[in-house]
Amino acid sequence: MKRCWAVVITATLVACGGGSGAEPDAMVVPDAGPGPATEIGLLPGESLTPGSWLFLNDWSNPPDTVFALPAGDLGGARHVVMKANRVWSMGTNVDGSTIFFSSNDPDQQADFGITVGDSIQNTFSYDTASHAVALLAPAGTGWINVNDECQRPVNGQWVYVCRRYDFTDTDFKGWRIGRIRIATGAFEFLRADAPTGPWELAAQDIPGTSRILYEQRTRPPGTTYSLWTLDLVSHVDQMVLVNAGRPTLAPDGHRVAFHSTTDRFKLWMFDLATPAAPATNISPTDGAGDVAWSPDGQTIVYTVYDQPNNCDHLERVTWTGTAWSAPIRVRDCTITHEFITDIAWVTVANF
Repeated sequence: MKRCWAVVITATLVACGGGSGAEPDAMVVPDAGPGPATEIGLLPGESLTPGSWLFLNDWSNPPDTVFALPAGDLGGARHVVMKANRVWSMGTNVDGSTIFFSSNDPDQQADFGITVGDSIQNTFSYDTASHAVALLAPAGTGWINVNDECQRPVNGQWVYVCRRYDFTDTDFKGWRIGRIRIATGAFEFLRADAPTGPWELAAQDIPGTSRILYEQRTRPPGTTYSLWTLDLVSHVDQMVLVNAGRPTLAPDGHRVAFHSTTDRFKLWMFDLATPAAPATNISPTDGAGDVAWSPDGQTIVYTVYDQPNNCDHLERVTWTGTAWSAPIRVRDCTITHEFITDIAWVTVANF
């Protein structure tokens, strides 16, 4: 997830990495080119040993770098996993075997006639063992003039995305949640098109159910954030929490970390089984950013943006059984100078 979600998009686009719906106004097929690895400037990194790792995406120094830290040494040395001209957003399989990420089209003006930077961002997959990269939703699937973000892989079959689509230099149609079938690259929106309806973000599977959790956000000048579930079988929507955004579901499938829009975007937690019960504060830190749960669901790591230094710290809290511990700053960006946009906690297996 990205801080740029909070940017208000006006008629002049601010580039910011985004059921059957309406078809695009027009589809332009990009040039064939030498292939995705060359087009996006992909540079493979090292293969990781089995164990618990935190993956992080760093924008501080081009090309963008996805690196990993051992879970037991989050302040330690970086292990570079991959680099690319742009890693707009990313999500990973729980075993760290595949990174799903957005990257830009360096020839977007020639291919699409769009001059606003980083407007075209397609979803790619990167195999961390073989170092192979592939364009996940290739030309010809019907959705090319798009900008994907908030990738969330599910069960090795789908990748959920929040997609901004049909760009021009002065307009885009907002965020809508959708999914890409990994095996074929086929894409579908999960809710009907609603040009004046809310923005849709952060779709994620609720294990053991046919439902997903996602965020709705009213279009400017509206300012309301709320969390919803959608049943993919019955297509029934249900609001579960208001004044909340950027949900991150715990591995247990029912606890949800979220940003409180009425409490300076501090991190709070509620339970999907009892959404009416009082929420629990996770951290007193204002303006928390991206969030990752440990695989056992007992620890949360999150980013904290340092505006004067234009960088991101990492903080950690642990569940004590009755409350969350005091935050510990485990990585200080005044030392590392890292600008972290996405994090994911994985358990790397033997491949």
